[in-house]
Amino acid sequence: MNTEPLMKKWWPVLVSAGSASIMILAFFIPSLQDQWDRYQSRKVIQQYVRLGDEFLEEERYEMAEEAYLKAFELSEEKRLDIEMKRLHAKISRVGAEPEWDSEIPEDLMEVDFQFLLHLQTEKDHRAERVSTLNSYGIFLVAHKKIKEAESAFQQALKLDSADVLAYVNYANLLDQQGHTAQAKKFYLKAIAIEPENARAHYNLGLLYKELNEIELAASEFEKTLALDSLDEDAKREWRSTKNISR
Repeated sequence: MNTEPLMKKWWPVLVSAGSASIMILAFFIPSLQDQWDRYQSRKVIQQYVRLGDEFLEEERYEMAEEAYLKAFELSEEKRLDIEMKRLHAKISRVGAEPEWDSEIPEDLMEVDFQFLLHLQTEKDHRAERVSTLNSYGIFLVAHKKIKEAESAFQQALKLDSADVLAYVNYANLLDQQGHTAQAKKFYLKAIAIEPENARAHYNLGLLYKELNEIELAASEFEKTLALDSLDEDAKREWRSTKNISR
C-alpha cells in the first residue's frame, strides 16, 4: 500500500495544527505571566496595608500614612479602601497629642476631613466616622471655627453616645468658651463612662483649678497620676495645687 499520498494529505493538516498550538501558547504565556505579576503585586500591596495597620494600632500615624500611600500607589490608585485607611491615619495625627491646643500638622486640609466623612456614611463605618468627627472638631477649633467644631462633636455624640473622647473634646470647647458648668457636666459624663480615662480626669482637674476648687483639682490630678504616673503635666499641676493649699 502506498502511503505517500496519504502523508501528503495529512502533512498540511499537521502543520496547521502545529501553527495553531504555537499561536495558542503565544496567547496564553503572556496572559499567565500577567496574572502571576498581578498576584505578586497584590501580595506586596497587602503587605504594605498590614504594615500600615500595625503602625496605626501603635499610634504611629505618620508611618501608617506612608505605608498606606505606598499600597495605594502600587494599586495604581484604584483601591479606595486603602485611600480611606491612609486618610484615617493622616487625620488621626490631630488627636495624637494630649494637649487640647496642640499644633495642627501643616499638611492637613479641611478637604481631607470632608472627603473621608463623605466615604464614611455607611453604618459599618460608624466608629471610624466618630473618630474622624473628633479629629475634625479639634482641627476646626484650631482654625477658630467654633460653631462648626461644636457641630462636629455633637454629631460624634449623636452617632455614639458613649464616646468618651467626644465628651472630653466637647467639654474642652465649652470650657474654652467660658461655659464651665456645661463643661464640668461633660467631663463627669466621660468619667462615668470610663473611670480610667486619664485625659478626662486631668482636664476636669484643670477646670476645678480654674474655679478655685483646689482640693477637687488636686484629687483629679492624683487620679490622673494613678492612671499615668509619667504624665509630667499632671505632676506639675498636682504640685501647683499643693502649693496653693498650703
